[in-house]
This record gives sequence, C-alpha cells and structure tokens, in this order.
Amino acid sequence: MTANTFPWETIKIPTSELNLLRVSPDHPHDFFWGRDAAGHYLLVLKCGDGDFREELKRRRIELSGIKTDFRSVLDTDEAFLMFLLQEAENADIFFTLCNDLIKKTEPVKDIGAAMEILFTRLERWRSFLSRTRKNLLSDRDIQGLFSELKFMEECLDQHLASPAAVVEGWHGPLGGPHDFVFGQSAVEIKSVSGSQSDSVPISSENQLQTHLDHLYLNVFLLSRDADCTTGTSLNDIVRQMRERFAEGNLQDAFEERLMESGYIDIPEYDLPCFSVSQIRTYLVGEEFPRITPEIIPEGIREVSYRISFSSIADYLCDISVIGGNG
Repeated sequence: MTANTFPWETIKIPTSELNLLRVSPDHPHDFFWGRDAAGHYLLVLKCGDGDFREELKRRRIELSGIKTDFRSVLDTDEAFLMFLLQEAENADIFFTLCNDLIKKTEPVKDIGAAMEILFTRLERWRSFLSRTRKNLLSDRDIQGLFSELKFMEECLDQHLASPAAVVEGWHGPLGGPHDFVFGQSAVEIKSVSGSQSDSVPISSENQLQTHLDHLYLNVFLLSRDADCTTGTSLNDIVRQMRERFAEGNLQDAFEERLMESGYIDIPEYDLPCFSVSQIRTYLVGEEFPRITPEIIPEGIREVSYRISFSSIADYLCDISVIGGNG
C-alpha cells in the first residue's frame, strides 16, 4: 500500500474546521474520511441526535496513536464520533482499522446496534495496538504464522477437516496449549528453513505433551525468498485463506484469530516469500525424543531445544491421520 492509495490524499487540507468525503452512499451509516486544518487523517461517523460520549468514557477506549472524540453541532443537535490519527507514518494501520469499523457496522441499520459493534471492535483494536510499539511481527513470528495458515490450507485441500473445524480448531492464537485441536487430536506446527533444516526447534518443555489421545508434530520445510521473485508472502496466504472462510461466522472467527496472532494487513508483510519444499508429519508417541516437565530437574526453567530429523524418522506418518471430516 502506498500513500496515494489512501482516501485522505484526495481531500484538501482546510484552513479551518474539517473537510469530509463520504465513505459510501450505500453504507447504512454516515461514515466520512476527513482532514483537519493540521492535515491529520480522520474517520468521522455521524451519529444523528444520539450522544454516545458517556458510553465511550465508560468503556475507557483509548487507542495508541489515535485520538477518539465526540463533537456536537449546537444548531442541529447532531453528534459526530471522530477518530484522528496522530502520526501519518501509521496511516496503513489506521486505514485498516477504519475499514474494519466500516465493514463490521454495515450489516446493521440501527445506529445504536452499530455503535455497540463499533465499541466491541475498538476494544479489540485497543488490545492489539497496545501489544507492541511498532505492531510488527518478528521474522520468526511471520514464518510461524505462514506455516499455520499453510497447514489450514493443506487441511482443506486434502479434505482432512471442514472449514468450520479448521477455523475453530485453530487454538494457538487464543492461548490454547496447542496450535490446533481436532477432537482428541492435537497438532503442533513447526517450520524450518535455511541452514538449520536438519532439526526442528521446540520452544518449551510443555510443547510436546498433551492430555488428548493423540499429538502430532507437523513440520514445514521452507525456502525463503527475500525479494519475492518466487513463493508466497504472509499477506498473500492471508488473502487466500480469507476467501476460503468468507461465508457465515467463519470469517469473523478467522479474523479474530489473525488479530490475536498479532497480524494486520500492512505492506511490511509483502516480504519475504516462502515456498514449501516438504511437509513432514510425526506422531508423538511415548518413546518420541522430547523434554517434558516430568523429567526436568527442579530449578530448571524456560527450556528450549532442537530435535534432529534423523532421530524421529521412525515416527513419520501420513498427514491424513490428522483431523477427520469434522
């Protein structure tokens, strides 16, 4: 996304007050893109004669880098909810937030119901924006999320689980002990690339244990292209999976998990690109080489380690054993 794709770039900076541009005449609510005399980017919602100021205060919704305020027009008793971006360098994140609010309120015609949806979304955005200063995933996080989405794609392509089961089974972003759960089967997703492709990293002593009947380790062997002449970027795979979960409540559940993963649709994730060279699935049985809490001496904390692929070759299985037609 470049600056000239933002709607605010088509709006002249006013000498006073605001210049506004209606978002869409087809939307049931009056959203406007806007600029103020200081050149700030705005999203403005006309609330009619409803003043939701106290509700906003009660919920204490304060967004990092975004000023939220109500204004009233005395002559008409009309109220406006305004979102002002304080730093233009964060315009891509702000634009994504605005589009989310606009899209989520479109299905309801009542302004009160729309405001309830809007407040709920703002609370989620507040949580997201407060997590990190720059809101960017690390290289390791990008590769990890890419692999989880590729696993979802693989489940759908091979009919291992229904779209609903795939989305609802994605437990990792919601704080679950495993990345995916299908019935009595848990799945941990890992990826390796580059010089360390002879082993798989395990981040804790708890990662390869479960109370469920079966635990699988699914490993993606990736090649990484920094220039994206080949392969698929994180933004690319997100767009592809959004299309596959476009119906019903799955889209909301999928978007919720993306946000909980720390993902937002920004140009920084157009690079790098990844190609999947191989997918390996292992059944983590009793004799599987691993570190678990029961075998760690007292006082040892924050264990991480790597398992060589040669040591677990006997535990290879077909990916079709995962999931089921849920």
